[in-house]
Amino acid sequence: MGKGVSASKQRSRPKRRSAISGLAPATSSRSTEASDGEECESSCQLADLLTLLGKNHMLAILGAFREGGPRRFGVLQRQLQLCPNTLSGRLQDLVGAGLLTRTTFNEIPPRVDYEPTAKAMELFSIFDDLLRWSSHHDLQPVLVAIPADTTG
Repeated sequence: MGKGVSASKQRSRPKRRSAISGLAPATSSRSTEASDGEECESSCQLADLLTLLGKNHMLAILGAFREGGPRRFGVLQRQLQLCPNTLSGRLQDLVGAGLLTRTTFNEIPPRVDYEPTAKAMELFSIFDDLLRWSSHHDLQPVLVAIPADTTG
């Protein structure tokens, strides 16, 4: 507990939940006036998306769905070589965000299929744009030539 802050004051702060389950929204130093609310909403949604995509292995998991069609949990696990708990958690996040659908079959052994939604397929086109951009640019600093001093 912070120094000089009573327990009741700490508990009284409301916690905002993000549209994507389990993610905390980005905070803004801007005021929450009506005109700023729309800007904050869109920037918070972007922050939520980037937080989701920034989780370990998330882009690799989404990449496994680029061709569309269903994928079984066991196949994904072997393909990506991830621990079952990690893969399960990331798949739950993607289902919760509406990027994947989960279908369970009443079979023995149990079978679960995951399939990308239209929202995910639209996101893949953005990934294609990023790949094109990265093929033309690197992430190295730009060197700027400093002109020689001609006054001296």
